[in-house]
Amino acid sequence: MSPSSRLSPAPRRFVMVDDSATFRELVQDTLQRRYQPLIFEGYALGRDGIAACCDTPPDLLIVDLYLHDMDGRDIVRELRRQDVNTRILAVTAHPDAGLPADLVQLGVAGFVDKHSPIEQLERAVQRLLDGGMFFSASVRPPAPRLGDEPAVPAAPASVLSEREREVVRLVARGLASKEIGSRLGLSTRTVEKHRARILARLGLHDIPTLVRWCLLRGLG
Repeated sequence: MSPSSRLSPAPRRFVMVDDSATFRELVQDTLQRRYQPLIFEGYALGRDGIAACCDTPPDLLIVDLYLHDMDGRDIVRELRRQDVNTRILAVTAHPDAGLPADLVQLGVAGFVDKHSPIEQLERAVQRLLDGGMFFSASVRPPAPRLGDEPAVPAAPASVLSEREREVVRLVARGLASKEIGSRLGLSTRTVEKHRARILARLGLHDIPTLVRWCLLRGLG
């Protein structure tokens, strides 16, 4: 075996479920230029995408929320039911204000409006591959309505210091502790302490719930 072959990276594998062949081809061309080697599998039907992910979980699943044969959220629920561990990026041409919070609750790590420039989808893919989260800024969280059942503790943002609010905004955008520290001039250890203190003050226990809290309060 030659040294070059030993150093060849294993191909990433992406699965995309979207009933627009044109959009699938655009995404495939864009991502194949950036990620090489890349195995890209595109499907128009949700059931075919589920089968592909269950057979061999991909590095990333990109799924449209509104397909001809099923709701994209049902694909996510089925994969989670079958314990398929893959990062999921949701896309749609019909965003609404409640989507970000709903998707976080389902375990989706990112969301992009299909009307956004393709570069935003590229950024979202890279963020998810790096272990972070990415939610399209074009969709704002809904305003709370009287009588709504709170899905997360109702602690107000005022319980946090200004520095903690800065940290929590960046956490909600999917930045890792090292990235947050670089932006705010803090050590990674200090950022981790802030995150732990924020969770304790808000009565939360994990980062996905913290992200949802931020989105519901317009801090994302």
